[in-house]
Amino acid sequence: MENSLFSSLVVRAEEDCKVYCSICHKILEVKKGEVIPRCCGKVMEKM
Repeated sequence: MENSLFSSLVVRAEEDCKVYCSICHKILEVKKGEVIPRCCGKVMEKM
C-alpha cells in the first residue's frame, strides 16, 4: 500500500527532455523513465 501512495505523487518523464521551474527558472535534463523533480514546491514543467 505504501508504494501505491508514493507512486501517485511521482511524475516520470515519458521521453528524454528538459524541465524547468517557472518560479526560479532552474533547468534540468531528465532521461526517459526518470522522476521529474519538484522545485519551489511544485513539479517542474516540461520544456
